[in-house]
Amino acid sequence: MSANAVVPELPAENGIHVWRTAVVMPFITFSFVVARFYCRAYIVRRSWTIDDYIVAATMVTIIAHAVLMANATYHGMGLHIWQFTPELNSEYYLWIGISSQFYVLSLAGFKSALVLLYLQIFGVNKKFRIACYITLFYTLGYLFCNLLTEFLGCSPIAKKWHSNLPGHCINTVAANIAYGAGHMTSDLIIGILPLAMIWRLQFPTTKQKIGLSLALGCGLVAWAVACVRWAISTYNMLIYDRPWWAGISFTFSILEVNTGLICACAATFSPLFNVFSNRVRNWTSRASMSWHHSTRKASVSWRSTRDDKEPGTSRGRMSLPGMPMPPPPVHTIHPLPSNDSLEGSCYSMEPIVTSNARPGHSSDDEFAQFDLQGLQALHPDDRGIV
Repeated sequence: MSANAVVPELPAENGIHVWRTAVVMPFITFSFVVARFYCRAYIVRRSWTIDDYIVAATMVTIIAHAVLMANATYHGMGLHIWQFTPELNSEYYLWIGISSQFYVLSLAGFKSALVLLYLQIFGVNKKFRIACYITLFYTLGYLFCNLLTEFLGCSPIAKKWHSNLPGHCINTVAANIAYGAGHMTSDLIIGILPLAMIWRLQFPTTKQKIGLSLALGCGLVAWAVACVRWAISTYNMLIYDRPWWAGISFTFSILEVNTGLICACAATFSPLFNVFSNRVRNWTSRASMSWHHSTRKASVSWRSTRDDKEPGTSRGRMSLPGMPMPPPPVHTIHPLPSNDSLEGSCYSMEPIVTSNARPGHSSDDEFAQFDLQGLQALHPDDRGIV
């Protein structure tokens, strides 16, 4: 850092990556938040609960954090240390201190939303409920301490961005490493919590169990991003060129909070996936039936065209030139011998022996051997059924 350092046009170096990430990621996260509330309002049709309000508030803090991060790139974030001037260094740490407050609030938001969602689903189990309360207390406890040290870590507070002022600050290197470890452990616990309950339940198929595990255990994605961010941040604390590596570290900070909120929204998408899959299945079924119908229609049309074009053929009957076509066969009805009262007609009735027959009738009754309750009268003249 030198007063005569040449400052390039900002954002520059790794600051460009921070700026792009800060601009793009909130739009992606916002689409997931909108999908979550659409699912709750129009598919599940249920009123908002406390985790929904937390998700909405967290989206606001994520947008604020992204705006502050993008603005910090115009104040030196991502540059090499030898490109800094004393004035630019003060501006850089000022914007870092402000954005860190919203970073901690965003972490607390999506972690709390996930735990509260698990309580709504599996809260009937007492042991699981206690585990969720302990996790929530641990997570909010260390994040509250992180928020205090970010704001009150130096005395006076202005010493955080004006290092020449008299006063003192806490060991920020040790504090950031410890809080980073807290981020990783809390994300890991939150990601594992629902899996312990899912695999104890009985499902019709293993496929359903795996699908629900992927939906509710997606918090492990945020844990993976937190691990990468903590490794880069720890390395950044121990080297000389800290602003340049901070550009990479803060890029993963933006990814961490956005990925966490995306996971908190994706965990509620099971009804949305069911509706979407049913619509796709119906659409493919209709498309298959339409294609099959069109194929059969084209096949019949092709056969008709071929029969019309080929000489000497008429619906499967071959004829030689000069030979007349044989007359179509005459279908005649030969009456069957009958043993009933319809003698000489084309209809006959066979004796029906059922449990409804009445053997007690007189032998003079010519219809005694038939079940008259199940017969229908036929008229040969119009061949109708009365």
